[in-house]
Amino acid sequence: MTPPEDDAHKLVGRIREMHTLSEALAATERGESVMVMVTGEPGIGKTRLLEEVCAQAVRLGFEVGRGRGTELEREIPHGALIEALNQTLRLVRHEDLDAFGADVRSELGMLLPTLADGAAPLTTRLEVERYRLHRAVCMALDRVAARRPLLVAIDDVHWADHASIELIAHLIRHRGPRVMLVMTQRPHQTPAAQAVVLARATRDGALISLELGPLTRREAADLLSDRPDMADLYRECGGNPFYLQELARASVRFEAPAAQQTAPPGSADVPAAVRAALEQELRALSSTSRQLLQAGVIAGEPFELKLAAEIAELDEAMAWPAVDESVESGLVRDSGIPGHLVFRHPIVRRAIYDQAGPQWQRSAHRRAAVALARRGAALGVRAHHVAQCADIGDEPAIALLIAAGTEAAPRAPMAAAQWFRAALALLPGGVADERRPSLSLALAEALAATGRLGESGTVLRQALDLLPSDAVAARGRFTALIARIEQELGNAVEARRLLTAALANAAPGTVETAALQLVLAKNQVMMRDWGEAARTATDVRVVARRNNDRRLYLIATATSAYLGQMQCGAPLVEALADLDEAAAALDALTDSEVAPTLLDGLTNVVYAEVCFERWDSAIVHGDRGIRLCRSIGHGTHLAEIMHLQSAALMLRGRLGEALRTIDAAVETALLLDNDPLVALTGATRCWVLGLLGRTNDALAAGMHSIELGGRTPQAIYAWHARLIYGSTLVDAGQWRRGRREIVTAGGDAALSGVYPSILPHFYRFLVDAELALGLLDAAEETTSRIEAIADKTPVLHMRIGDAHYARSGVLLARDEVSAALRSAQCAVTEYETSGTRVDAARARLLAGKALVGAGEMTAARREFDAALATFELCGAAGLAERARRAMRKMDRGATGRSSRSHAAVGELGDLTARQTEIVRRVVSGHTNRRISEELFLSEKSVEAHLTRLFAKLGVSSRAELAAVAAGLRHRPRLDR
Repeated sequence: MTPPEDDAHKLVGRIREMHTLSEALAATERGESVMVMVTGEPGIGKTRLLEEVCAQAVRLGFEVGRGRGTELEREIPHGALIEALNQTLRLVRHEDLDAFGADVRSELGMLLPTLADGAAPLTTRLEVERYRLHRAVCMALDRVAARRPLLVAIDDVHWADHASIELIAHLIRHRGPRVMLVMTQRPHQTPAAQAVVLARATRDGALISLELGPLTRREAADLLSDRPDMADLYRECGGNPFYLQELARASVRFEAPAAQQTAPPGSADVPAAVRAALEQELRALSSTSRQLLQAGVIAGEPFELKLAAEIAELDEAMAWPAVDESVESGLVRDSGIPGHLVFRHPIVRRAIYDQAGPQWQRSAHRRAAVALARRGAALGVRAHHVAQCADIGDEPAIALLIAAGTEAAPRAPMAAAQWFRAALALLPGGVADERRPSLSLALAEALAATGRLGESGTVLRQALDLLPSDAVAARGRFTALIARIEQELGNAVEARRLLTAALANAAPGTVETAALQLVLAKNQVMMRDWGEAARTATDVRVVARRNNDRRLYLIATATSAYLGQMQCGAPLVEALADLDEAAAALDALTDSEVAPTLLDGLTNVVYAEVCFERWDSAIVHGDRGIRLCRSIGHGTHLAEIMHLQSAALMLRGRLGEALRTIDAAVETALLLDNDPLVALTGATRCWVLGLLGRTNDALAAGMHSIELGGRTPQAIYAWHARLIYGSTLVDAGQWRRGRREIVTAGGDAALSGVYPSILPHFYRFLVDAELALGLLDAAEETTSRIEAIADKTPVLHMRIGDAHYARSGVLLARDEVSAALRSAQCAVTEYETSGTRVDAARARLLAGKALVGAGEMTAARREFDAALATFELCGAAGLAERARRAMRKMDRGATGRSSRSHAAVGELGDLTARQTEIVRRVVSGHTNRRISEELFLSEKSVEAHLTRLFAKLGVSSRAELAAVAAGLRHRPRLDR
């Protein structure tokens, strides 16, 4: 028996999911913002659930907009969102648009047909300046939601185009009140970059995830109205509602279909029996109806009936009976938009497209392109069809694809890449076409803007091979771009080869050659030749000054500051002057002068400011750089600048802000698919997490960064991950592992692969580890290295503080308490001058330990209290607990001493203050571990002290030492 018509579309089961969605609607009504992702396999009922929540939202008075990604049009810019946004933003009043300003109106008009009237051209077309569009959409949605709660529903997000995904990610990050976003996706078909964004949003609690499973047998029976063959159908389909309905429909209308064994393209996930059932449905239609539906697939989703009829070459007399038959078959249904139909399911649409055959598809796309041109359709929509039907040498098609790519590049670079690539494939004359280099460059820039660096480099190499040997300037420009990409990917040797070859053919003293030399300077840094890199940058400044090229001079000066801080002595002082000059020049430029051509210079200024301990200036310039990068969509510089700013925030003690910034930097690096950048940002995230006391998270992040860094050992900061991870291990008490990581980071025990001025900070942790392990001689040697560097870096107070901190630890281990206290106090002064609040508090802890050793408990408590207050203010939870533990140990030590042990130990004569404290605790029966905790020493240090005491007092065990100290045995005083 055939199921009733409404059974095919009824919602069965899904009680838990609908309860969650109903609660989300209620929360949205109350003023909250809720984001939901519904996931599941094809046919599991995601779309039906989406329809139900939309219907419920309409009943509650919501404004509802629906869109969907489509398998066959996934490259059309913003294709998944245009329909939904057109439905909702039509309510934005003209006075609202006027209040937004011309820029917002231009952005919205570029995207949405309903708002195109009166919109001026985009005010700026900087490469991939997508942030402005995202912000404009958010503003408009907020205005709609201020009047009525708003639901935006996007089906099949796994097929959404890149530009739509970016906008969705922005909506998730910047959600406004009374806005609810519900999406569906097939998780196994979701592109990797998109999956990262959505998974992160779910982890952070910004996105609720609902996974749909199969129907139960009872629910399946309800769906199929208790058919007698339900058990067989359920066994065949496993509770997938779409498959159940397809087989049920086929088995009623036709006799048991034979399963097709070979799956057509795009249908591998669909069971053979279901494919066979769909084919039988299609064969039951008249040839005219099949032709109309095939044309409907080409026309889009939902498809306009008149356009489909035109593509199918059907006149009105033939088209309307075909429409009636198609709707009656259930393969298509009313979309809610007058004159438009929608296919029953994407699987149905794909089956109809595959049945049409490639030759018919090509002809139909050609007819669609002509029909859409007559209608004045958007370039991107027309380009979608032209790319699939044009022949090589078709000049109108080439022109349209280039125009579509140029229009899409500022807001949808992946779509632009599609059109540029298609245009390149159609160029006549093979390699000789003069448009190929510029078109290749446009394609490479579009790919790089979305992080496809490998693809971008491949395109540039292909174009370089086609350039004539006498095109020196063009070849140099392409070579510099390829070398820069290779360096960003960590391939220093290949970049050096390219640059050396290009410079050998370049004219000396020209601006073009100087630009190549700047790229070479970065390469020299990667190859650890810091002095040569600084000299190269100086040569470029001479050329820039001679040619009166202000932009090149700024970049070269900023590069000189960045490179000079890697050295010690005179070059460091000169680099500081370069930084002053570059920062002043940068501040004198407007944003439009800086972005995008001077972002390299801005990044180098921020880097130099971090290294020269100008944290606040780095934060301010970082804000500017982040804003500019976001405005033009420049992901690589954005990740670099956010990374640098997070380091400045962290060292200033603003740990919460630092974590938020470095999280964003890591996310950007992941989307750029750039392993060296992910390793760099992930290591700094390890650093911040460690200071926040989230040790397990920190160590996990550090280990992941080391694994990634191992893939590109020649990356410019390949050592960064090991140094950070090792320091975090030391802070966590894993001294042996931490020491091993630190000493191997730079290629040898002397860390010669790490530039000198950065070493004191990490050497300081190395000293901590060596002291904890009882390696006093090694700690002395490491401390001497720090002091040697600090002597050559007099302008860097943090490095000088590191030297005093390390020296204090060594002195304390040697019981030279007074000298240790003086060094710790000097470290506090230097760190406070630098502005590194957490490090200053660490030094106060060390000073407090020295004061405990000297018996000055009141002064020690003041230092511990001050350190604790700073740690708590900065959010350094682990260090705060360390300060509390130090005070508890001090209190226990003060109350646990006996007068007897004091008196007895006093008779032993010539002992140091530290030895006296150890002997007192031995008399009291304390273990080495407890002594180490109370006196802030490692167990190895306690053992070393006891060994010296045994020799000095002529005893061979702790028991003999205790007996002598307690006066139970009398021995002559020894002056050794």
